[in-house]
Amino acid sequence: MQDQQKFYTMEKTKTPVSIRIIYWLTEVSFWLVILSAAFVLAFNVLAFTPFFGNDLQLHVAFPVKFNVLDKGVLELHGKDLQVELVEASSKIHFINTPMYIARIFGTAMLLAMGFLIYIAFLFRSFIVNVKKNRVFEPSNIAYLRNISYGLFGLWLFAVIYTRIFHRIVLHSISFEQVELLEDHRRFAGLLLLSLFIWVLSHVFLVGAKMKEEQDLTI
Repeated sequence: MQDQQKFYTMEKTKTPVSIRIIYWLTEVSFWLVILSAAFVLAFNVLAFTPFFGNDLQLHVAFPVKFNVLDKGVLELHGKDLQVELVEASSKIHFINTPMYIARIFGTAMLLAMGFLIYIAFLFRSFIVNVKKNRVFEPSNIAYLRNISYGLFGLWLFAVIYTRIFHRIVLHSISFEQVELLEDHRRFAGLLLLSLFIWVLSHVFLVGAKMKEEQDLTI
């Protein structure tokens, strides 16, 4: 009787508002990732057809920082101060993009979206469990651990992509008013997030063992 009452009480426990908000934000984010992946897939398919012709204007993130050699003037408190842009970031525009370049970047985007879909799906599954008050479950530990692996894979892909881009483009491109730097993005935030979630999975593992011991004691 007590077990039935305890089960009934757990069923009636309301999910906190914060968890419900995170759940709905996760749902929206997940389907936005799916929609983005569909666009990327469509782009890759169309890149192998005459659909774009010679009018494709591709913009991609430029992973190399640069200094602008032209100086500007800042008017401040009645004085003119000389300023310049340093360690800037931008996008690169391939004017009338050749199809072979579009296919290369399309494939890279498709690989990146694969990692994002994998991570988004696992996080969505984790939040669904939390919303159902199933926190210290073996499946949640597996979700967190696999999310950390997915983030690490995404970080590794981003670093390799940036290195290749950096090596090929940096030594083959020139500007009159721009100085390209040897520095390139390292995506340290992704790596730290991966390590944090990996540690969090071990915290959940300890919590699951404590919960199991408590259930056995009861």
